Amino acid sequence: MSIKIPLSKIEEGIKLALQKCDEHLASAEILASKSALSNAVVSLEFGIEEFGRAVALIEKHKAVSEDIETKLFTDHDYKYNNACTSLPSGLKTIYESSFNPAVFDPNVFHTGKETISPRTRLDATYVNYDEKTREWKVGIRADKDKIQEIINEIKQSKATLTW
Repeated sequence: MSIKIPLSKIEEGIKLALQKCDEHLASAEILASKSALSNAVVSLEFGIEEFGRAVALIEKHKAVSEDIETKLFTDHDYKYNNACTSLPSGLKTIYESSFNPAVFDPNVFHTGKETISPRTRLDATYVNYDEKTREWKVGIRADKDKIQEIINEIKQSKATLTW
């Protein structure tokens, strides 16, 4: 399903999405500097979605197409996937444990990793209960340097976008 948006309005949408992306990235940087890493990830992920929205709109603008898929406004994965077309794949990981699950008990040691996704954003935002571990989960694990690396990469990628 799609909607029609005039090319001039698509160009306006690109600029607005990139502006909103900048706002979310600025928030992420401030929150990371205050060690509020889960909250920084939430802002970072919103920034990634807006970057993905801009990338999708740029492709339509270059194709001189006014048909915009409605999933651009409703589907988080669609926007993430569009963003990832312009970003290195290694930047999807925001935390990776140094404990090998083949050696350390995952019930005792955090052996996993956190990756950018709509699910991660929700986990970073809300308090959840893990029936398996019988523990409350507040936020996610995130690496401050990795957050900044992703922010920097998005800024560099934004600078190379043309339409």
